[in-house]
Amino acid sequence: FLNYLISRRMEEAKKLLLQTDYKINDIALAVGYEDTRYFAKVFRKIAGESPTDYRLRERKELEREERE
Repeated sequence: FLNYLISRRMEEAKKLLLQTDYKINDIALAVGYEDTRYFAKVFRKIAGESPTDYRLRERKELEREERE
């Protein structure tokens, strides 16, 4: 159950990172993490990069796709 919960939280965090300009600590709170550093640690473990790096990379890819 815990793995499922973490997975759902991270998917929601990814969505918020791409669709909003919310700060990372606000996203962490929105998906159930009071400790932003712990959220970032878990996110990095799941996604392979920090929430900020994920947001920047994914947005650049979306912009590139829109130009094509």
